[in-house]
Amino acid sequence: FSSPYIQFEGGAKPRPAGLSSGGTAPRVSASAQPPPPPSATHARGSRESLADGGARRRGAFARACRWCCGKREPEARHIRLNATRPTPRRYARNLVVNTKYSFFSFVPKVLYEQFSQFFNLYFLVVALSQLFPPLQIGLLFTYIAPLAFVLAVTMCKEGFDDYKRYRTDREINTELYTRLTPGGGDVTVAAQDISVGHVLRVRANQRVPADLLLLRTKESSGILFLRTDQLDGETDWKLRLAVPSCQKLSSDEALAEASGGVYAPEPTADIYAFEGDLTLSDSEGDATEPLSL
Repeated sequence: FSSPYIQFEGGAKPRPAGLSSGGTAPRVSASAQPPPPPSATHARGSRESLADGGARRRGAFARACRWCCGKREPEARHIRLNATRPTPRRYARNLVVNTKYSFFSFVPKVLYEQFSQFFNLYFLVVALSQLFPPLQIGLLFTYIAPLAFVLAVTMCKEGFDDYKRYRTDREINTELYTRLTPGGGDVTVAAQDISVGHVLRVRANQRVPADLLLLRTKESSGILFLRTDQLDGETDWKLRLAVPSCQKLSSDEALAEASGGVYAPEPTADIYAFEGDLTLSDSEGDATEPLSL
């Protein structure tokens, strides 16, 4: 059997709605003090405008710094179902990277890790001391060769292990999945190209490529069993239920043509808790259902 999902790892932070222009009566106040002269009022307004402008610039500068450094605070997510642009902002790629080194950082990182150990640093200092004639004891080769041999073996082992991690990451990132497109079609997409808001068809015994929301299954009961051993190490099968309103749809094509949205709170480190809601729109209106694990 196959199960369509919608990814929910992304979205925009909700903002409060503004008041309507005719919903509040104007506030009137009186004062015994005479109004300030126009020049003073204008000067005070100018100072306030300059202060407000400085605050806005500082806020924009802080946001730019957070954007450049890649550090963003977790945000709640609003995802539009089957929309051309499901979310108002872009998120990081769905890319799995478990490698420790890059082509340029391999040698510096390995040397730093090795010489962070006391004994390796000690033998390095002893070997360097033999470069000074007053401190020489025996041949310089007898000090350099053992240290160089240990570093060479360690670098070969680290490089081989990192290459195996790279191959595993590439296998996971290039695994193919079926994405349901708005209108009822489907396309093949690699795991690394999955974006927030994509509706996916995950088949039996296939790895779940990202944080997904179970919408419907081929089983009429909407029951699904899955394992989370890659998250928490538990190998037993866990029961999950599809969203009832989506499970009632006639087919996956009907789901691909549905309109609505998903709300998910900001991400947390707790993988056993989730509370959100899904809203489906039809001719009778909007129906909202709570979501949980």
